[in-house]
Amino acid sequence: MRWITEENYAEQMRAEAEPYVAARAETGYDERVKGQKIYYEHYKCDAPKGVIVISHGFTESIRKFTESVYYMLQAGYEVWGLDHRGHGLSYRHNDNPFVVHIEHFEDYVLDLVHLTETLVLPAAGGLPVYLYCHSMGGCIGAWTIESYPTLFRKAVLSSPMLGLSFGKIPVPVVYVAASIKGMGEKRKEPMDPINAFQAEPDFPASCDSSECRYLYYFAKRQKDLALQTTAPAINWGKQSVKACARVTSRRQAAKISIPVLLFQAGADEVVKNESQDLFVSRVKNIEKVRVEGMKHELYMTDSPVLIPYWEKIFTFFG
Repeated sequence: MRWITEENYAEQMRAEAEPYVAARAETGYDERVKGQKIYYEHYKCDAPKGVIVISHGFTESIRKFTESVYYMLQAGYEVWGLDHRGHGLSYRHNDNPFVVHIEHFEDYVLDLVHLTETLVLPAAGGLPVYLYCHSMGGCIGAWTIESYPTLFRKAVLSSPMLGLSFGKIPVPVVYVAASIKGMGEKRKEPMDPINAFQAEPDFPASCDSSECRYLYYFAKRQKDLALQTTAPAINWGKQSVKACARVTSRRQAAKISIPVLLFQAGADEVVKNESQDLFVSRVKNIEKVRVEGMKHELYMTDSPVLIPYWEKIFTFFG
Protein backbone atom coordinates (compact mmCIF):
# COMPACT_ATOMS: atom_id res chain seq x y z
CA MET A 1 0.00 0.00 0.00
CA ARG A 2 1.36 3.39 -1.00
CA TRP A 3 0.23 6.19 1.30
CA ILE A 4 0.14 9.88 0.40
CA THR A 5 2.11 11.73 3.08
CA GLU A 6 1.95 15.32 4.23
CA GLU A 7 5.27 16.46 2.78
CA ASN A 8 4.62 17.79 -0.74
CA TYR A 9 1.09 16.41 -0.48
CA ALA A 10 -0.36 18.18 -3.54
CA GLU A 11 2.58 17.10 -5.69
CA GLN A 12 2.17 13.49 -4.59
CA MET A 13 -1.54 13.60 -5.36
CA ARG A 14 -0.93 14.97 -8.86
CA ALA A 15 1.93 12.58 -9.61
CA GLU A 16 0.59 9.38 -8.03
CA ALA A 17 -3.01 9.26 -6.86
CA GLU A 18 -4.72 11.30 -9.57
CA PRO A 19 -3.23 9.38 -12.55
CA TYR A 20 -3.75 6.03 -10.81
CA VAL A 21 -7.44 6.74 -10.16
CA ALA A 22 -8.09 8.44 -13.52
CA ALA A 23 -6.71 5.45 -15.43
CA ARG A 24 -9.33 3.23 -13.80
CA ALA A 25 -12.32 5.60 -13.91
CA GLU A 26 -15.53 5.43 -15.91
CA THR A 27 -18.19 8.14 -15.58
CA GLY A 28 -21.84 8.30 -16.42
CA TYR A 29 -25.34 9.31 -15.35
CA ASP A 30 -28.03 7.25 -13.66
CA GLU A 31 -31.64 8.38 -14.07
CA ARG A 32 -34.14 7.06 -11.54
CA VAL A 33 -36.56 9.93 -12.21
CA LYS A 34 -36.91 11.10 -15.80
CA GLY A 35 -34.99 14.33 -16.34
CA GLN A 36 -33.15 14.11 -13.00
CA LYS A 37 -29.72 12.73 -13.85
CA ILE A 38 -27.41 11.56 -11.08
CA TYR A 39 -23.71 11.65 -11.89
CA TYR A 40 -21.55 8.66 -10.88
CA GLU A 41 -17.99 7.44 -11.18
CA HIS A 42 -16.89 3.81 -11.34
CA TYR A 43 -13.27 2.86 -10.63
CA LYS A 44 -12.14 -0.55 -11.85
CA CYS A 45 -9.71 -2.79 -10.01
CA ASP A 46 -7.66 -5.74 -11.27
CA ALA A 47 -8.83 -8.96 -9.61
CA PRO A 48 -11.12 -7.25 -7.05
CA LYS A 49 -12.12 -9.03 -3.87
CA GLY A 50 -15.09 -6.75 -3.25
CA VAL A 51 -16.88 -3.55 -4.21
CA ILE A 52 -17.25 -0.35 -2.20
CA VAL A 53 -19.98 2.24 -2.80
CA ILE A 54 -19.24 5.76 -1.48
CA SER A 55 -21.96 8.05 -0.11
CA HIS A 56 -20.45 11.52 0.38
CA GLY A 57 -21.32 14.33 2.78
CA PHE A 58 -23.11 17.68 2.58
CA THR A 59 -21.72 20.14 -0.05
CA GLU A 60 -19.27 17.47 -1.20
CA SER A 61 -18.75 15.49 -4.41
CA ILE A 62 -17.33 12.09 -5.26
CA ARG A 63 -14.36 14.06 -6.64
CA LYS A 64 -13.36 14.95 -3.10
CA PHE A 65 -12.54 11.30 -2.45
CA THR A 66 -9.64 10.80 -4.88
CA GLU A 67 -7.19 9.91 -2.12
CA SER A 68 -9.73 7.58 -0.49
CA VAL A 69 -10.43 5.83 -3.80
CA TYR A 70 -6.66 5.49 -4.33
CA TYR A 71 -6.41 3.45 -1.12
CA MET A 72 -9.55 1.43 -1.82
CA LEU A 73 -8.26 0.38 -5.23
CA GLN A 74 -4.87 -0.60 -3.84
CA ALA A 75 -6.60 -2.65 -1.15
CA GLY A 76 -8.35 -4.68 -3.85
CA TYR A 77 -11.80 -3.09 -4.12
CA GLU A 78 -13.67 -1.73 -7.09
CA VAL A 79 -15.34 1.56 -6.23
CA TRP A 80 -18.55 3.32 -7.19
CA GLY A 81 -19.54 6.78 -6.07
CA LEU A 82 -22.28 9.23 -6.95
CA ASP A 83 -22.84 12.95 -6.58
CA HIS A 84 -25.97 13.16 -4.47
CA ARG A 85 -28.70 15.31 -6.03
CA GLY A 86 -28.07 19.00 -5.41
CA HIS A 87 -24.32 18.38 -5.42
CA GLY A 88 -21.51 18.30 -7.98
CA LEU A 89 -22.61 17.32 -11.46
CA SER A 90 -25.97 15.83 -10.46
CA TYR A 91 -29.49 17.21 -10.89
CA ARG A 92 -30.37 20.27 -8.81
CA HIS A 93 -33.81 21.35 -7.66
CA ASN A 94 -32.86 25.04 -7.52
CA ASP A 95 -30.97 27.59 -9.59
CA ASN A 96 -28.59 28.85 -6.89
CA PRO A 97 -25.28 26.97 -7.40
CA PHE A 98 -24.17 27.69 -3.83
CA VAL A 99 -27.25 26.34 -2.02
CA VAL A 100 -28.23 22.68 -1.57
CA HIS A 101 -31.98 22.13 -1.77
CA ILE A 102 -33.84 18.85 -1.41
CA GLU A 103 -37.57 18.20 -1.67
CA HIS A 104 -37.52 14.90 0.26
CA PHE A 105 -34.54 13.37 2.06
CA GLU A 106 -35.67 9.93 0.91
CA ASP A 107 -34.73 10.92 -2.66
CA TYR A 108 -31.09 10.58 -1.60
CA VAL A 109 -31.80 7.05 -0.42
CA LEU A 110 -33.75 6.04 -3.51
CA ASP A 111 -31.00 7.39 -5.81
CA LEU A 112 -28.38 5.34 -3.95
CA VAL A 113 -30.52 2.21 -4.02
CA HIS A 114 -31.27 2.62 -7.73
CA LEU A 115 -27.60 3.02 -8.64
CA THR A 116 -26.69 -0.02 -6.55
CA GLU A 117 -29.44 -2.28 -7.87
CA THR A 118 -29.23 -1.32 -11.55
CA LEU A 119 -25.47 -0.76 -12.04
CA VAL A 120 -23.33 -1.86 -9.10
CA LEU A 121 -24.76 -5.30 -8.32
CA PRO A 122 -24.95 -6.49 -11.96
CA ALA A 123 -21.32 -5.42 -12.49
CA ALA A 124 -20.14 -6.95 -9.21
CA GLY A 125 -20.60 -10.48 -10.48
CA GLY A 126 -21.38 -11.90 -7.06
CA LEU A 127 -18.60 -10.08 -5.20
CA PRO A 128 -19.54 -8.65 -1.79
CA VAL A 129 -20.71 -5.04 -1.98
CA TYR A 130 -19.92 -2.72 0.93
CA LEU A 131 -21.06 0.80 1.80
CA TYR A 132 -18.77 3.62 2.93
CA CYS A 133 -20.46 6.81 4.11
CA HIS A 134 -19.42 10.19 5.46
CA SER A 135 -21.56 12.75 7.36
CA MET A 136 -24.80 13.42 5.43
CA GLY A 137 -23.95 10.32 3.46
CA GLY A 138 -24.02 8.45 6.76
CA CYS A 139 -27.62 9.47 7.38
CA ILE A 140 -28.43 8.35 3.84
CA GLY A 141 -26.54 5.13 4.46
CA ALA A 142 -28.26 4.43 7.78
CA TRP A 143 -31.68 4.94 6.20
CA THR A 144 -30.65 2.64 3.35
CA ILE A 145 -29.45 -0.28 5.47
CA GLU A 146 -32.54 0.06 7.66
CA SER A 147 -34.96 -0.04 4.72
CA TYR A 148 -32.94 -2.34 2.43
CA PRO A 149 -31.19 -4.65 4.91
CA THR A 150 -29.74 -7.07 2.32
CA LEU A 151 -28.49 -4.57 -0.26
CA PHE A 152 -24.98 -4.28 1.25
CA ARG A 153 -22.81 -6.84 3.03
CA LYS A 154 -21.35 -4.37 5.59
CA ALA A 155 -21.38 -0.62 6.14
CA VAL A 156 -18.97 2.01 7.46
CA LEU A 157 -20.46 5.22 8.83
CA SER A 158 -17.75 7.85 9.25
CA SER A 159 -18.83 10.84 11.37
CA PRO A 160 -22.42 10.14 10.31
CA MET A 161 -24.99 12.93 10.39
CA LEU A 162 -27.40 11.32 12.86
CA GLY A 163 -28.10 14.55 14.70
CA LEU A 164 -27.45 18.09 13.48
CA SER A 165 -25.75 20.76 15.57
CA PHE A 166 -27.12 24.31 15.38
CA GLY A 167 -24.94 25.69 18.15
CA LYS A 168 -27.00 26.86 21.13
CA ILE A 169 -30.29 26.78 19.20
CA PRO A 170 -32.36 23.65 20.01
CA VAL A 171 -33.19 21.47 17.02
CA PRO A 172 -37.01 21.69 17.56
CA VAL A 173 -36.77 25.48 17.40
CA VAL A 174 -34.86 25.29 14.11
CA TYR A 175 -37.41 22.84 12.71
CA VAL A 176 -40.40 24.99 13.61
CA ALA A 177 -38.71 28.12 12.26
CA ALA A 178 -37.89 26.33 9.00
CA SER A 179 -41.47 25.10 8.70
CA ILE A 180 -42.83 28.63 9.10
CA LYS A 181 -40.21 30.43 7.02
CA GLY A 182 -39.93 27.84 4.28
CA MET A 183 -43.36 28.13 2.71
CA GLY A 184 -43.73 27.79 -1.06
CA GLU A 185 -40.70 28.82 -3.09
CA LYS A 186 -39.03 30.20 0.03
CA ARG A 187 -38.19 26.62 0.98
CA LYS A 188 -35.42 26.77 -1.65
CA GLU A 189 -33.78 29.83 -0.11
CA PRO A 190 -30.71 29.47 2.13
CA MET A 191 -31.20 29.10 5.86
CA ASP A 192 -28.75 31.99 6.32
CA PRO A 193 -28.09 34.77 3.77
CA ILE A 194 -25.38 33.87 1.30
CA ASN A 195 -24.04 35.68 -1.77
CA ALA A 196 -21.37 33.38 -3.19
CA PHE A 197 -18.72 30.79 -2.50
CA GLN A 198 -16.04 32.06 -0.13
CA ALA A 199 -13.07 32.52 -2.45
CA GLU A 200 -10.35 32.48 0.21
CA PRO A 201 -9.42 29.39 2.24
CA ASP A 202 -10.08 29.31 5.97
CA PHE A 203 -8.55 26.15 7.41
CA PRO A 204 -9.23 26.93 11.10
CA ALA A 205 -12.95 27.17 10.36
CA SER A 206 -12.98 24.01 8.25
CA CYS A 207 -14.05 20.47 9.13
CA ASP A 208 -10.54 19.12 8.44
CA SER A 209 -7.62 18.25 10.71
CA SER A 210 -5.12 18.14 7.83
CA GLU A 211 -4.25 21.53 6.37
CA CYS A 212 -2.52 20.20 3.24
CA ARG A 213 -5.55 18.09 2.35
CA TYR A 214 -7.91 20.96 2.98
CA LEU A 215 -5.90 23.33 0.74
CA TYR A 216 -5.57 20.72 -2.01
CA TYR A 217 -9.33 20.25 -2.37
CA PHE A 218 -10.12 23.92 -1.76
CA ALA A 219 -7.96 24.80 -4.77
CA LYS A 220 -10.13 22.49 -6.87
CA ARG A 221 -13.30 24.13 -5.56
CA GLN A 222 -11.99 27.58 -6.49
CA LYS A 223 -11.76 26.50 -10.14
CA ASP A 224 -15.02 24.56 -10.45
CA LEU A 225 -18.49 26.05 -9.89
CA ALA A 226 -19.98 22.56 -9.54
CA LEU A 227 -17.93 22.05 -6.36
CA GLN A 228 -18.88 25.36 -4.73
CA THR A 229 -22.07 24.34 -2.93
CA THR A 230 -21.83 25.99 0.47
CA ALA A 231 -25.11 26.38 2.33
CA PRO A 232 -28.31 24.45 3.08
CA ALA A 233 -31.68 25.55 1.80
CA ILE A 234 -34.45 25.93 4.38
CA ASN A 235 -36.14 22.73 3.28
CA TRP A 236 -32.83 20.82 3.35
CA GLY A 237 -32.57 21.70 7.04
CA LYS A 238 -36.15 20.66 7.72
CA GLN A 239 -35.86 17.39 5.81
CA SER A 240 -32.51 16.55 7.42
CA VAL A 241 -33.83 17.08 10.95
CA LYS A 242 -36.66 14.66 10.18
CA ALA A 243 -34.26 12.15 8.61
CA CYS A 244 -31.95 12.17 11.65
CA ALA A 245 -34.91 11.55 13.96
CA ARG A 246 -36.09 8.70 11.77
CA VAL A 247 -32.82 6.77 11.42
CA THR A 248 -31.98 6.99 15.13
CA SER A 249 -35.42 5.88 16.27
CA ARG A 250 -35.55 2.58 18.12
CA ARG A 251 -37.92 1.09 15.54
CA GLN A 252 -35.78 1.88 12.50
CA ALA A 253 -32.36 1.22 14.04
CA ALA A 254 -33.51 -2.26 15.11
CA LYS A 255 -34.01 -3.17 11.44
CA ILE A 256 -30.27 -3.14 10.74
CA SER A 257 -28.96 -6.69 10.47
CA ILE A 258 -25.58 -6.28 8.74
CA PRO A 259 -22.31 -5.47 10.56
CA VAL A 260 -21.71 -1.73 10.95
CA LEU A 261 -18.52 0.15 11.83
CA LEU A 262 -19.09 3.69 13.09
CA PHE A 263 -16.28 6.24 13.43
CA GLN A 264 -16.81 9.16 15.80
CA ALA A 265 -14.68 12.32 15.64
CA GLY A 266 -13.89 13.52 19.14
CA ALA A 267 -13.71 17.22 18.18
CA ASP A 268 -16.73 17.17 15.87
CA GLU A 269 -18.71 20.43 15.88
CA VAL A 270 -20.85 19.66 12.83
CA VAL A 271 -22.90 16.67 13.94
CA LYS A 272 -23.92 15.48 17.40
CA ASN A 273 -21.87 12.67 18.89
CA GLU A 274 -24.64 11.99 21.42
CA SER A 275 -26.97 11.14 18.51
CA GLN A 276 -24.37 8.69 17.23
CA ASP A 277 -24.18 7.14 20.70
CA LEU A 278 -27.97 6.78 20.76
CA PHE A 279 -27.87 5.07 17.37
CA VAL A 280 -25.09 2.72 18.52
CA SER A 281 -27.15 1.72 21.56
CA ARG A 282 -30.03 0.69 19.31
CA VAL A 283 -28.17 -1.28 16.61
CA LYS A 284 -27.45 -4.93 17.31
CA ASN A 285 -24.26 -5.56 15.33
CA ILE A 286 -22.19 -2.37 15.49
CA GLU A 287 -18.72 -1.28 16.60
CA LYS A 288 -17.92 2.32 17.48
CA VAL A 289 -14.40 3.73 17.11
CA ARG A 290 -13.88 7.15 18.67
CA VAL A 291 -10.99 9.19 17.29
CA GLU A 292 -10.06 11.70 19.94
CA GLY A 293 -9.08 15.26 19.06
CA MET A 294 -10.02 15.02 15.38
CA LYS A 295 -12.50 17.22 13.53
CA HIS A 296 -15.45 16.08 11.45
CA GLU A 297 -13.79 14.79 8.26
CA LEU A 298 -11.77 11.81 9.43
CA TYR A 299 -10.74 10.88 5.90
CA MET A 300 -9.03 14.29 5.75
CA THR A 301 -6.60 13.76 8.63
CA ASP A 302 -2.81 13.32 8.64
CA SER A 303 -1.03 9.97 8.36
CA PRO A 304 -0.77 9.05 12.09
CA VAL A 305 -4.57 9.00 12.22
CA LEU A 306 -5.44 8.36 8.58
CA ILE A 307 -3.45 5.15 8.08
CA PRO A 308 -4.93 3.32 11.12
CA TYR A 309 -8.36 4.61 10.05
CA TRP A 310 -8.13 2.95 6.64
CA GLU A 311 -6.44 -0.17 7.99
CA LYS A 312 -9.35 -0.61 10.39
CA ILE A 313 -11.85 -0.19 7.55
CA PHE A 314 -10.12 -2.68 5.25
CA THR A 315 -9.84 -5.21 8.07
CA PHE A 316 -13.55 -4.76 8.78
CA PHE A 317 -14.46 -5.32 5.13
CA GLY A 318 -12.29 -8.39 5.27
